[in-house]
Amino acid sequence: MLTLGAIVFQNALALWALLLLPVIWWLLRMTPPRPERISFPPIRLLLGLIAREETPHKTPWWLIVLRVLLVTCIILAIARPVIQEGPAATHGEGPLLVVLDDGWAAAKGWPDRMAALSSALDAAERADQPVMLATTTARRNPALIEPKAAADARTRASALVPRALEPERLALADRLDPALGSLDALDVLWLADGLDYGDGQAFAERLAGLAGGNTDIRAVVTPPGETGLMIGHPDAEEDGLSLPLARAGNGAAQTRTVAALATNGRSLAEAPATFPAGETTARATIALPLALRNEIARIEIAGERTAGAVYLLDDRWRRKTVGLASGGSLEREQPLLAPLYYVRRALEPYAELKTARPDGASSGIAGLVQSGLSMLVLADIGQLAPADLEAVANWVGNGGVLVRFAGPRLAGGHDDMVPVELRRGGRALGGALTWEEPQPVAPFDEGSPFSGLELSDRISVKRQVLAEPNAELSRKVWARLADGTPLVTAEQNGEGLVILFHVTANADWSNLPLSGLFVEMLRRILDRAQGAGAQGPADTPGTPASAAEQADGAAFTPIRALNGYGEMVDPPADAQPIPANALAEARPSPRHPAGLYRRAGVTRAINLAPPEPALAPLSDLPDGISVTGYAPARILPLIGPLLIAALILFLIDALAVQAMSGTLRQLRSRAARTASAGLVAALALGLLPHPLHAQDQATPDAQALSDADRFALMATLQTRLAYVETGDRQVDTVSRSGLTGLTDALIERTAVEPAAPVGIDIERDEIVFFPLLYWPVTPDAPALSPEARAKVDTYLKNGGTILFDTRDHQMDIPGLSAETNANTGALQRILSGLDIPPLREVPPDHVLTKAFYLLQSFPGRWDGGPLWVEAGDGGAGGGNRDGVSSIIIGSNDYAGAWATDTLGAPMFPAVPGGARQRELAYRTGINVVMYTLTGNYKADQVHVPALLERLGQ
Repeated sequence: MLTLGAIVFQNALALWALLLLPVIWWLLRMTPPRPERISFPPIRLLLGLIAREETPHKTPWWLIVLRVLLVTCIILAIARPVIQEGPAATHGEGPLLVVLDDGWAAAKGWPDRMAALSSALDAAERADQPVMLATTTARRNPALIEPKAAADARTRASALVPRALEPERLALADRLDPALGSLDALDVLWLADGLDYGDGQAFAERLAGLAGGNTDIRAVVTPPGETGLMIGHPDAEEDGLSLPLARAGNGAAQTRTVAALATNGRSLAEAPATFPAGETTARATIALPLALRNEIARIEIAGERTAGAVYLLDDRWRRKTVGLASGGSLEREQPLLAPLYYVRRALEPYAELKTARPDGASSGIAGLVQSGLSMLVLADIGQLAPADLEAVANWVGNGGVLVRFAGPRLAGGHDDMVPVELRRGGRALGGALTWEEPQPVAPFDEGSPFSGLELSDRISVKRQVLAEPNAELSRKVWARLADGTPLVTAEQNGEGLVILFHVTANADWSNLPLSGLFVEMLRRILDRAQGAGAQGPADTPGTPASAAEQADGAAFTPIRALNGYGEMVDPPADAQPIPANALAEARPSPRHPAGLYRRAGVTRAINLAPPEPALAPLSDLPDGISVTGYAPARILPLIGPLLIAALILFLIDALAVQAMSGTLRQLRSRAARTASAGLVAALALGLLPHPLHAQDQATPDAQALSDADRFALMATLQTRLAYVETGDRQVDTVSRSGLTGLTDALIERTAVEPAAPVGIDIERDEIVFFPLLYWPVTPDAPALSPEARAKVDTYLKNGGTILFDTRDHQMDIPGLSAETNANTGALQRILSGLDIPPLREVPPDHVLTKAFYLLQSFPGRWDGGPLWVEAGDGGAGGGNRDGVSSIIIGSNDYAGAWATDTLGAPMFPAVPGGARQRELAYRTGINVVMYTLTGNYKADQVHVPALLERLGQ
C-alpha cells in the first residue's frame, strides 16, 4: 500500500509502470500515423500528380499527450486507488497509541468502535506505523504496552469485547507513563464511551503529557444523548419495586421501558420511566403482587444491551422465609388451639416457614434467626432468653422484621423488643365482671400499611394488652379499635421493624385470626420484609453480613457472570469466590465479575450499578485535543472514474485516428445509408397487420400488478430460501449472506437449484410460499402480533418449517436454566401463544443425520450447541402430517458459518474447528433443506443397506 495524503493505492506495485511513460512518449513520437487511403479510378492518377497536402512523418503532439494520459489512467486504475477520510485516519508522528474504553457503556455502539479501530489500524498499516493497543478496564494480567505491527494489533483487537466493568483510566495512565516516557513523539487515538466517571479530564491531561508533551491526541467520543443508560438498586414498596434510572446529559424528554423478567426469561411486567427535559434521572415503578414479585430474576431497560441496564435479583428479593416460635405447648397436642395455627395457615401460600424446636418457651430462636429469615413471628412470648434476645436484636437492627402477638405471658411482663411500653395485665372487654362491650376494628388510617383493606363488622376484640400513653404512641399505631386503643403498633429499629399485635394469634382474645383480614394484614407485613438472609437494602455498600454469614466463613462461588452486553454467561476461568464476610462490600472486578454467586443453596448477586446511579458526559477536555464523533469512515474508490476516463480517451483517440485517415467520411456515408434503410423497415413493419388482444385494451391500473402479486410471483416461480428480517441491519446482512452461501452450496452439490434468498417481514409479508424460514433471534425481538401469530401457526401446521437460531451455543433450550440469557427470553416471546409441540435433541437415528450427508453433530459458526426438533418426528409414523418437524431450534449461528462476501470468502471464523467445522456447517444446512423438501423418505427401510454400506458396516 502507498498513501499520498488522503489517496491510498492498494496495489502500489503497479505504479512502477509509470516509469514506462517516457518510453511510450518516444515510441509514439517516432511512429507516424497511418497513411490516408483513397478509393479512385486509374484516371485519378493524372489529377493527383501535384499533391496539395503532405502526410506528416510524426504523430501530432496532442495525440501523443492523449495516449500518454490513456496509459496513465490504466496504470493508476490497476493500482486501485481510494480516497479514505474519517475520524480514525492517522496523521500524527511517532507510533500510534489506541486507547479503547471497553467498559459496560461501550457495549452500546460497539460495532462503531470496532469500525473506527479497524480504520485506524488500516491507516497505520498503510503508513507502516507501529501500533500500541490499550484498554481502560482493569485486568488481572494486563498486556504489555509496546509498539507492534498493525497486523498483530488487529489480531488482538478481534478478540476484544465490552466488559461488565467501569473503566479505570488513571490506572492505565500509570502504566503508560513508564512504558512511553522514552518516545520522542506519539500519535494517540482515544476511542471513548462518552462517560466521564470522574477522571476524564485528568486522564486526557495525562495522555497529553506522554512522550514529553509531543503528543497528537484525537478523541472519538459518543454524544451524551447516545450513551448507555444505567439502572440502580430497586426500592421495595408496598405495591411493587421502585427503580432509579440515570442518563448522561440533560437533553430532551425521554421515555424508556423497564421490564421485569422471571428466571425462565418470561416477561412479568413492564413500566415506563420518563426523563423530564433537562433532567438526568428518572424512576419507574413495577407493580406486582407478591407471588409474581418473588419470581423476578432480573430487571432491565428494554432496548439497552449493556450491563449497566441490568439489575439482578437474588434470594434476598425472590424468597421470603418466616420463622415461627410460640410460648405455648399445644402445637402438637391440640393444633387447632395452638397459638401459631392461624399464622401458619395464613402465610403458607406466600412464604417458606421454619419453626423453632418445641422443647421450651424460647429454645431454638437464636438458631432460627441465624439460619436466615425474612420475618420472625413470636406468639405469646413475654421474655426472651438473653442469648435469644441478643440474636433477635442484632437481626432486627440489620433489617429483619419481628412480629409479636400478645397473650397471657406477654401481658404478665415483656422484654425490650416491643414497639411500645405495655401495661401489665391487659384489658378485658365483655364478660360478667366488666361493663365494656367487645370492640370492633376501626377503619385504617391513610398512612397505615393496612390502608385500603376491607373491614368486616363481625370482627371484634374481647381482650387486649394496652399501651402506656405518651407523645410518641400515635405515630406508632398501624391499627386501632373503635374506641381508639391500639390493635397493632410498630416501630423502626435500626434497619428493621418491630410489630406487635395487641391480641393473641389464635381465637382466645378475638376472632380476628378467623377472618380474611388477618391473612391480608400478614401479607402486607410480609411485603415489607426483605428476602431470606437480607440485611438492609439489597446490596447496599457498607451493610453488615448476616449472623449466619459471619459465623460461616465459607465463600460464595461464581456460577454465572454478566458480560458487557448484559447477558448471562459462564464465569471466566480466573473468577474467584468471595468470602461471606466480604460479600456486602464486594464490587465487580476482574477477580469477582458481576453476576450470581452461590453457597450451600443460597444465591447472591453482584451488580454493576451503585444504589443511586449518576452518569456524567465526557466534556471539557483540554485544549489541543481534537474531538470527533463515531462517524463512519468515507471510502471513495477511484478505479471506476479512472477506467471511465480511460475509455473516453480511447474513444477520442479512435475518432482522431479515423478523422486523420479519412475513414470518418466513409463511416458517415455508411451510417446515413443504414439509417435510411432502418427508417424504411420501421415504416413497413408499422403498416403490417397485427393481432389485437383484449388485455391490450385494459386500463393501465388493470395491467399493473400489485406489490403482493409481484411478491407472490417472485416467490413461487422459483424455489427460494427465506429469512426473517429482525430490524438489526448487521444481523439481516449476515442472514442474507448466509442463505446466499447456502444457496450456492445447494446448487453446486445437489439437484436443488434455488434462486436468491428473500428477506421476510413476518408482520407484513406472506410466508406460505417458502418451504423453509431461517429466523435469527435477537435479544430485543418483540412478541408477535395476533395477526402474525396466527399466520405463523397456520404456516407450521400446514407443512412449513422454521429454523430458529438463537446464535448462542451456551443456551439450553428445554432445560431453561435459572439464569437464562436475553436470546432465550426473546425466543420465548416469539413462541408465546403458538401451539409448539414437545421438543427433543436430534437423536442418532433421525432423518436429519442422513437426509443428504451422514452427520453426527450439527455445528455452525459455533460448535457444541444441540439441535432440537419435534419429539414425534423423524421417521415413519412421526407426529407431523408429513413426518417433518415444523420447528427446528439451534444455537450455533448457522448463517454466520454460511455467510460469504462478494468474492466468495467466509465472512466470519468458525470456532473452534476452522475449515472442517465450516464444511460440517454447510452439510448441516444442506441436510436441513433436503429434509424440509423431501420429508422423511430416508427413514424407509429400503435405504438401510445403502446407508450401512456408506458407513462401512
